[in-house]
Amino acid sequence: MLKDAIASAFRSKGKSTMKRNELIMTLSYDLCMFSPEEAKRIVNLALEEGLLVGDEELSPTFDLEEKDVFDKIIESIEEKTGKSKGEIIAMINRRQEELGNLLSVEVVALLIAKEFGIDISNYIEEVEKKVLNQ
Repeated sequence: MLKDAIASAFRSKGKSTMKRNELIMTLSYDLCMFSPEEAKRIVNLALEEGLLVGDEELSPTFDLEEKDVFDKIIESIEEKTGKSKGEIIAMINRRQEELGNLLSVEVVALLIAKEFGIDISNYIEEVEKKVLNQ
């Protein structure tokens, strides 16, 4: 989820570097993924885990074009519903909290996709591998 959130922010701006404050604002206000305080913690955690490098000018240490199963599920929901990526991620975060954070974001994304009538059979094996390898 951490890598996905960081990648989403950079992709949404079409940039490979962002100032720390811009990244926080993108995560919280533009994508509506986190509160500003949560976004600050996300950025700090991404730095600690080596997903970002830099001090004030931050860059991801991974390929932004690489889409994982979470991104693919979100795209399917976007296409089916017309909702924005930020709205979908916020929906996933809310549902994950409602479920006591017991399920991974990928599993929750599958649940939401299924509720919108999306055929999730193409994603199940990939989600299973990702969840069981964590």
